[in-house]
Amino acid sequence: MNFEEIIMSKNVTIILLSVFMLYGCSNVPSTEEIDGDLKTVETEIKDAQETVQEYSGGLLAILANVRLQTLKTTKSMLEQKKNGFRRYIPLSYSIDGKEYTPPKDKDVLLQTLNDDLKSLRQDLAKAEEESSKYGGGLLGVLSLTQVATVENSIAFLNQKRLLLKHDIPYYEIVPAPSTDGDPDFKSTPGEDINKF
Repeated sequence: MNFEEIIMSKNVTIILLSVFMLYGCSNVPSTEEIDGDLKTVETEIKDAQETVQEYSGGLLAILANVRLQTLKTTKSMLEQKKNGFRRYIPLSYSIDGKEYTPPKDKDVLLQTLNDDLKSLRQDLAKAEEESSKYGGGLLGVLSLTQVATVENSIAFLNQKRLLLKHDIPYYEIVPAPSTDGDPDFKSTPGEDINKF
C-alpha cells in the first residue's frame, strides 16, 4: 500500500464512523408507550378537574383534590421519564444509597395490579349505579363519598402500575415497627376516650 491508499482508507474509515455515530445519535428512542399512558392520565386529569369544580368544600372536594393531585404527580413522573429518553439522559433512582432495580417478578406484579384495577372499576360502576338512585340528602352524600373513595383507589393503584411499568420506584409510607414492644398505634390519653 502506498501513502495515498493509506490516507484514503483512513478517510473512508473516518467517514463511515462519523455516519454511524450521527445516525445513532439522531435516532430518538420511541416514547409511544409513555405517550399513550400520558394521554390516558391527561384525560383522567380533565375529568378530575371537572369534579373538583363541582364542589366548593367538604369531604367530596377534599377527595376530588386528592385524586387530582395524584394524577398530576403521575403525569409529572411519566413526563420526566419521557424527557430523559428524548434527551438521552439516563435516569437512575437510588433508595437508601442503593440503585433501584425493578423487581424480578415485574410482569406478575403488573398482572396483579391490572386485575385489581379491573375489580376496582367494577366496584366503581356499582358505586356510581347506587349513587344515581339518590338525588341528595345524607344517603346521596354517602354514596358520592363511596364513588370518590373508589376513584382515589383507582388513581393510587394506577399510579403504582404505571411507575412499575416504566421502571420508576414507587414510594410507600409504611409505619416503622415498634421497637419497645408497645403497639404501633396508641389510644389518645385521657379519661373520656374510654366512653366512646
